[in-house]
Amino acid sequence: MLVLDRATFPRYKACGGGLTWRVVRRFPYLESVLPHIATHAVTRLYMEGPGGEAVTVAGGRPTVLMIRRVEFDQQLLRLAQEAGAEVLQGADVSRAERRDTLIHLETRDGRSFDAPLVIAADGVYSLVARRLGFNRGWPASSVALDMMEETPSDQLRATDQDTLWVSFAPGAGHGYGYIFPKANWVNVGVGYLLSSFKTDIAQPPYQVHESFVSKAKQRGLLVGESDRTRFTPYQIPIGGPLPVTARNGVYLAGDAGGFVNGFSAEGIFFAMVTGDLAARAILDGPSARLYRRYWKKEIGLELRDSRFLNRYLFSDLTRLDRLVRAVRVFPDVNRLLVAYAVGELSYRQARREFLVRFPRIGLKLAAGFVLGRVGLR
Repeated sequence: MLVLDRATFPRYKACGGGLTWRVVRRFPYLESVLPHIATHAVTRLYMEGPGGEAVTVAGGRPTVLMIRRVEFDQQLLRLAQEAGAEVLQGADVSRAERRDTLIHLETRDGRSFDAPLVIAADGVYSLVARRLGFNRGWPASSVALDMMEETPSDQLRATDQDTLWVSFAPGAGHGYGYIFPKANWVNVGVGYLLSSFKTDIAQPPYQVHESFVSKAKQRGLLVGESDRTRFTPYQIPIGGPLPVTARNGVYLAGDAGGFVNGFSAEGIFFAMVTGDLAARAILDGPSARLYRRYWKKEIGLELRDSRFLNRYLFSDLTRLDRLVRAVRVFPDVNRLLVAYAVGELSYRQARREFLVRFPRIGLKLAAGFVLGRVGLR
């Protein structure tokens, strides 16, 4: 197996860097990775709605493991090499085309590669997906613009090291803000639907981010100073998987195929799952149909529901406050969130239990979805 990567490792990767414990349960080999990198387990999640509703989800046990991608990805690369993969770093693919039974790839420095099978995990604006006709471009309503910095704690620090802090009230538009404490680092940022950012936000990205950091400091959530040199805006596909995620020997994984939770923007888990399932479909087939069947069975329902939640909640921001209030008022909702985050319940199990315990809420969500689809809400 040959791995082409345009980066040279170790390399910085813009990312929140949160692993729910279900990732570790799904991929047991991570037990050998985590001792080699700095990790920080958080036990609480704070959520704040646009109208001021707030709740802290606390299960009394670690729910999210914070990591830095520069370290995590380096260890995954090491495992791939130890398993026999040949890795070419600094291989920036600039051309992809189908030639008879092979996929032809060329890099910017003139190297050429031909292969009967390719797993493309080259990001939100995947060159392979574009060149081979999988994706003609994401609509602005299906992309989130995330503006974040990852900064050492001696420069900027979260005052509460045990809490993952998320707010859906960063300012104008359909946005969110977050503070993720890490071991000797902090990730802090603000994001918007790209369509909302273009129409509702007048400031350039760093000014929006800097304003959020300033307000967080005024509230006592952060101490220190923002570092513009560590600021990175990047885009996340939240519109769901592409209509076609594999064909003719090409399999799209991670952001390249749109495999991101449409509400939380969680991507690491789905990237790892789809990479694993693409390899499995190749070994069992190879078969594009198998790949689609595999990912639909494991994550299809979750991705579909997350897109619905995104559309439903952000179409009326008061719904976000009602969601936060429900998490605060109903202890069973709190418990289900924790059980799902730590991997004790699969998404299907958590969803089924939620609908059994709260059928009225489920009916209201279903009605809102149907009315939204027919244009009545």
